[in-house]
Amino acid sequence: MSKLINKILLIMSTILILFVVSFSAVFGYLFFQHSQNIESSRLESTALSLADILSKSTGNNPLTNIYNANVLQLVNILEQGEIWLVDKNTLQIVGSRFNPALTYDQLPAQAANDLQSILNGQNIRTQTFNIYTQPHYSTVGVPIYDNEGNVKGALLFHSKMPTLKFSWYDGIALMLFCSIVLFVILILLLKVLLKKYVLPLEVLNQFIEKILHHNYTSHIKTKASDEIAQLAQNLNRLSLYLQNLETTSKAKAQSDNNLIIKTAYKLHTPLKELKHDIQELAQKKSSISEPYLKQMQKNIDKLDMIANNLLDLSQLDNKDFTLQKDLLNLIEILQDSIKAREKVAKEQNIKIDLKISLAKEIILFTGDKNRLKQMFCETLDKALQIYPQKSDLIIKILEDDNNYYIYMQNNNDEISVEHLPEMFPQFYQTEEDDTILNSIELKIAQHLASLHQIKLTTEKQSDKYTIFKFTISK
Repeated sequence: MSKLINKILLIMSTILILFVVSFSAVFGYLFFQHSQNIESSRLESTALSLADILSKSTGNNPLTNIYNANVLQLVNILEQGEIWLVDKNTLQIVGSRFNPALTYDQLPAQAANDLQSILNGQNIRTQTFNIYTQPHYSTVGVPIYDNEGNVKGALLFHSKMPTLKFSWYDGIALMLFCSIVLFVILILLLKVLLKKYVLPLEVLNQFIEKILHHNYTSHIKTKASDEIAQLAQNLNRLSLYLQNLETTSKAKAQSDNNLIIKTAYKLHTPLKELKHDIQELAQKKSSISEPYLKQMQKNIDKLDMIANNLLDLSQLDNKDFTLQKDLLNLIEILQDSIKAREKVAKEQNIKIDLKISLAKEIILFTGDKNRLKQMFCETLDKALQIYPQKSDLIIKILEDDNNYYIYMQNNNDEISVEHLPEMFPQFYQTEEDDTILNSIELKIAQHLASLHQIKLTTEKQSDKYTIFKFTISK
């Protein structure tokens, strides 16, 4: 059974329980009133039958003369209750079990009025005689007639009525039985009806999972016309759109990659020729000054590095690219990267300061040694490119319970984090433009970091220093 069905069943069960609890009080009260009415009607019918029998059997004889002979036997048969007879002329009361010597003058005013109403020919239902019987007794009073049809006495039939507790338990039991039956029917109906809607939701979920795994071959087929069917149709359209988008993106990426490779290879030939020409000029001691030749050599070296970076970037984008991973000490690789860039740092009068704040000066990491070194070197190249001369490049290594952190920051606030989007458009994924070469180092570093599950980001401190941050999970 799906989670959705369980949730719906839980909600319906809660509603049913609340309904049972709230309705049981009303139902019990109504059941109690109904039981009282039924019992009162039964008592009245019994009293009328007894009064009719006494009217026919006694004729004009006094009622008190025949009480022991007839009524007492009826009382014994009934097992419960009492039957009082009251003579109209003498107002003598006979038949009380608990008050055999009870007289008319001892009755409360209301009880006396009820008795007079009976002697006047009325049938009544009252509880004013409870003080002489039992607390839960109810009294039905009917007149007894003589042969001429005149009222000659009253018959008071006292009997135990259903109590609230008794009626409440009966009502609760009946309500629980109905609730159990209703609950079973509800469960069966929900299972049958919800399958029509829950199963398509499971299909939709499986379809979305396939889309997330870039599987666009399947489609949802449904003949329904409800909202879920419309959602399925929209998902089919979304799948087709994503498939076309992915195909177009792959074709464009492949085209861009091919263009980069072709451009890089085309750059290599003229660069080699320029290098050769400059070397010959230097050997022949031409009229061109030596500083100028060195500057030309540096510019050509930069172009050569850009061409190599383009080839590296195209290689990283290749889906067949793999890493040769070994267990390494990441700090040693970082130190090697710093040594490889010390010459460039000295040329720019930038001092590299490494600060390690770890419990153990070692970070064990599984990765490709050469590619990790390239990742640090590319980031250092970018940092040395943007940081001003005669400043410090501070590299800090910290840790917490979950991660290691490597920070590269400058002690000069000329390069603040607010200007980073302008300086690294590709790194910040802004709109494409011709400044991709400005951030190619960082792009390569990001690729390599991602391949090693390392997070490369930028931050700013309260002093607005530009910071490159590596986050390595422990």
